[in-house]
Amino acid sequence: MKVKTSREDEIVAAAGRIFREKGYHATSVRDIAESVGLLKGSLYHYIRSKEELLARLFDGLLEDTLRELEAIVARGGSADARLAAMVRAYAAAVMANHDAVGLYLRESRSLPAPELAKLGTRRRRMRALFTEVIAEGARSGAFAVRDAKIAALTILGSCNWLYEWYRPGGRLSAEAIAAELAERAVRSVRG
Repeated sequence: MKVKTSREDEIVAAAGRIFREKGYHATSVRDIAESVGLLKGSLYHYIRSKEELLARLFDGLLEDTLRELEAIVARGGSADARLAAMVRAYAAAVMANHDAVGLYLRESRSLPAPELAKLGTRRRRMRALFTEVIAEGARSGAFAVRDAKIAALTILGSCNWLYEWYRPGGRLSAEAIAAELAERAVRSVRG
């Protein structure tokens, strides 16, 4: 496996920034090359295509978050405590990667099929973890929900929307926002 150089990291970061600003389809390879001080032809020394850059941006996206969510679910405890911890963890991940999340939510359909399938699998696994904890809370009587999957999608949607309005250095810290979302999520499913 080829190890990325710092120049490749710079190119991938520039592509992510420009894709976020202009949109994937409106961004040209020339735009990316110019942003890192290369000629278009020289950029192809580092990448094969614009699609490859998009795929690199999403490589590994959600893997660390999934591991953290799986650990929270596995550790046991009350459904409300686990759901709150899950929301805090996921919201923190969205805020830490809000440019990549925004790009993913808007442009993921442009990924080549194999990469899109990998991300779809990760998203379904994450949704299943939230659904599992919410369903468990409903069975125990702690949560009053008719459909655990809809409740999970609603909570995930509120966290995903952070990409649109969260700004580092804003009025509230990322930790305060994550705690607020966690509290609201738990209240939304309680009986």
